Amino acid sequence: MDSSKLLKNVYGIDIHFEDLVYQVNAPKQEKKSVLKGISGTFKSGELTAIMGPSGAGKSSLMNILTGLTKTGVTGKIEIGKARKLCGYIMQDDHFFPYFSVEETMMMAATLKISNKCVNLKEKRALIDYLLNSLKLTKTRHTRCSNLSGGQKKRLSIALELIDNPAVLFLDEPTTGLDSSSSFDTIQLLRSLANEGRTIVCTIHQPSTNIYNLFNLIYVLSGGQCTYQGTPQNTVMFLSGIGLECPPYHNPADFLLECVNGDYDDHTEALAEGAKDTRWRYDQQLMQGETAEPPSEAQVAKFNESQSPGQAQPQVHKIEIQHMESSKELTRHIFPPTEYMRLWLLIGRCHLQFFRDWTVIYLKLGIHILCAILIGLFFGDSGSNATKQISNVGMIMIHCVYLWYTTIMPGILKYPAEIEIIKKETFNNWYKLRTYYLATIITSTPVHIIFSTVYITIGYLMTEQPIEMDRFVKFLLSAVVVTICADGLGVLLGTVMNPVNGTFVGAVSTCFMLMFSGFLILLNHIPAAMRFIAYISPLRYALENMVISLYGNQREQLICPPTEFYCHFKNAITVLRQFGMEQGDFGYNIMMILAQIALFKVLAYFMLKRKIKTN
Repeated sequence: MDSSKLLKNVYGIDIHFEDLVYQVNAPKQEKKSVLKGISGTFKSGELTAIMGPSGAGKSSLMNILTGLTKTGVTGKIEIGKARKLCGYIMQDDHFFPYFSVEETMMMAATLKISNKCVNLKEKRALIDYLLNSLKLTKTRHTRCSNLSGGQKKRLSIALELIDNPAVLFLDEPTTGLDSSSSFDTIQLLRSLANEGRTIVCTIHQPSTNIYNLFNLIYVLSGGQCTYQGTPQNTVMFLSGIGLECPPYHNPADFLLECVNGDYDDHTEALAEGAKDTRWRYDQQLMQGETAEPPSEAQVAKFNESQSPGQAQPQVHKIEIQHMESSKELTRHIFPPTEYMRLWLLIGRCHLQFFRDWTVIYLKLGIHILCAILIGLFFGDSGSNATKQISNVGMIMIHCVYLWYTTIMPGILKYPAEIEIIKKETFNNWYKLRTYYLATIITSTPVHIIFSTVYITIGYLMTEQPIEMDRFVKFLLSAVVVTICADGLGVLLGTVMNPVNGTFVGAVSTCFMLMFSGFLILLNHIPAAMRFIAYISPLRYALENMVISLYGNQREQLICPPTEFYCHFKNAITVLRQFGMEQGDFGYNIMMILAQIALFKVLAYFMLKRKIKTN
């Protein structure tokens, strides 16, 4: 087996970066420097906090280290064995709202770990262990939409701990949490780091208790590193530059005030002082035993004093109860194949469909209700020779109704899920193409079933010809135009935000209706504008549905006895009236299918682009 694909449960991965420069294009200038040649080392077994004022480059550094940002970056980054051993927990917590905590954990476990290396029973034991360790046992049956902010943050951590990553990155893990929840979260991260993981997080103005939980503080200001050392050395470091911290003042607050320029600009002096790596080691500098960098023996002695079992008094370590089975799960594990992940995602999408009553039950009920109303409204228009213009109008209503009720949910689908997809694909749960294919496989049968129910009711109630071949052609045209509407909706949803997408979708539907061949006949459209009709799916759907009802030498329609003359008694007259006597059913179907393929392919690439740039 390819060792590069193994998700190994090993620790001891250090993160080292040198001369890291990050420049981006700015609107008013050619390039804007965000990071200016910074260097540093984040060691395994340590909890590191990246701090600094707004705009200092904290998130930029985090995105560069995780690999989320690649363009505009120069310098050297070393992350141990592989970046795939890293997990990135983003600032906002996004989950599918219709799944419980336990179901979300089980889905993550099956997507990350193959059944060939860890069976279902062991996965359940691992989930129980993580939920117990992260104090989520009581919420295991709670839907994710009903979790509190702290519970969501702990669930995000639990999901990424399933495959036991060696490195964890967290962007603002305490944002939106109260002081107690924030302390519990950082305390938990410290305990996870004590087990040997490398954990790096960004944070804003922590309290004194939270500040002292970190092993290393890395401060950025103006794109430069202005401090990298332990919390206990902060006051001494600032004192050496002439910045005295007032008594009983939070060192974290005073440090941020200094780098923010509240006591004049000391950025260059701070950046120069931060190059001294001895600030990482408390005892030597505090006791003034040496003016030289600590020796390997001194570092080893210091590391022993900072072991998980002998943490400093102010660190309240969480004791995680290890189960016997957890030792068995430390063996090498590997993810399932993308084919298996595809079927797992199909199952998740199906379950999500059936739990969202607006997508399935409400929409199905409205389809049935509207089909019945249209059937009652048009009555015998399918067989009455005096109502054939109205019958073609009813066909147009069918096309527009199916198009509009399908394109709008498509526009709203991916904007609501983009953050979840971004998180899961970036953390190697699955490939984007796997998820996209799963959504197509899941949604297509739903569109077929819904359009079939709607068309069948309307077809029978309006007394259309009871001939199987005509009904199948009529239904096929309705199904493909429905799927085409979904494709365009998804494309608009991946390109625009929901507001703009909804507007463009509505306007484009109006234009397609104008050039469909009903409001104005195709041969009446000016020649310079006629080409637009050839890119309108509604035009091909309308023509096909009319051909299926009136083509192939249909028998004469019924002319009521009260009528002296019925112009549309012969079905061919209807085709001639709308200029569709030369229509080709197969060609029209192929044109709609081609547009479906075009929309689906473009939507995938636009979704891929949006995830990378979002």
